[in-house]
Amino acid sequence: MPIAAQGKSIRDFLATKPNLFTAGFQFPIMVLRDSALDHNIKRMADYCKSLGFELAPHVKTPMSPQIAKRQIDAGAWGLTVANFNQASIMLNSGFTRLIIGNEVMEPTSIAEISRINGSGSGDIIFYIDSIAGLEIAQKAIENTANAKLNVFMEIGAVGGRAGIRDLELLKTILAKIAEDKRIFVRGVSGFEGAVPGGDRAGEGIEKLRVFLRHIVAAARITAPYIREDKIIISAGGSSFFDYVAEEFAKYEGDAHRILRSGGYVSHDHVHYEDLYPFMGAPDAQRFYPALELWARVLSIPEPDLAILNFGKRDAGNDLDEPLPISKFTGKARPFVAKIEKLNDQHAFMKITPGSVEVGDIVGCGISHPCTNFDKWRLLPLVNDDYDVIDLVHTFF
Repeated sequence: MPIAAQGKSIRDFLATKPNLFTAGFQFPIMVLRDSALDHNIKRMADYCKSLGFELAPHVKTPMSPQIAKRQIDAGAWGLTVANFNQASIMLNSGFTRLIIGNEVMEPTSIAEISRINGSGSGDIIFYIDSIAGLEIAQKAIENTANAKLNVFMEIGAVGGRAGIRDLELLKTILAKIAEDKRIFVRGVSGFEGAVPGGDRAGEGIEKLRVFLRHIVAAARITAPYIREDKIIISAGGSSFFDYVAEEFAKYEGDAHRILRSGGYVSHDHVHYEDLYPFMGAPDAQRFYPALELWARVLSIPEPDLAILNFGKRDAGNDLDEPLPISKFTGKARPFVAKIEKLNDQHAFMKITPGSVEVGDIVGCGISHPCTNFDKWRLLPLVNDDYDVIDLVHTFF
């Protein structure tokens, strides 16, 4: 934040109508573009509605209650989180319908989930994929009054992540749960993004479809064990949710069909941009990159090398390096270069000689938003003129 902003409340700071480039912001800084964020939330909501699907966005990507509220206001069924800590943050922010898209093994967390569900103050669902996991859950709630657990049967793929591989095991787990009136099976779930070889090539897509059909087969087995509402069938990252929609539509019974995409909310410039279902679609139907990292040129030690003042502390590079896209020269203008590597606090940018000067401000797009939001506790939300219209809090 600008040095002049220290000691001000956020409201008082925003009242000064700060601009990213003229209000004394200190670089590097990650920002969110409001127009892109708004477009992506509406686009995904409209897509789900057009198919008769519901959306429980995976908010572990931004971990921001402010963004989650915008998703709920746009019609999301609920929220997905990765663990009980994240669930607690969202509960404390007023969100009560939550999917923990994971197994929960901490007995204290399980007991607290059962208390929350039993009291009616929240509706939390988590995953079970083994007899051992079921027994841990049962033992954890032995001393909880009015205990209630809501669970999904997680379905997995060989060589993938967690989840039941064998549908005979599914039947065994369901039969044991049926003997325990404290545990409610709510449906089946899986994550197609963890299927080995999953990509948009022919062989990869067939593996994805086979896995998704496996989830539908599991839903048919699970449906008779549903004691509350109708069965939920859920999957859908931000790369292959179109195939999820196609295959889940083949389930014959009445069901909540829920996508859980999360990265779509900010999208990116590299990873999802090269993989997601709306590639090549008209602009109005695409997702727009919302995250940008702006940094200063510190040094040009060689004619074709510029050193920027950001690194792994500031930007994720688990899949790809950040991508230079803009340079500020009175306004943000397109700029082409390449980040070749990151140190902790430095970026090595290959340039055309003479294309930047020491002190210039360069904007980079990112790849895989999940490892970028977590670097920043406050993100300026900017309009298309880079006026700061809000500050977005994250909670990691």
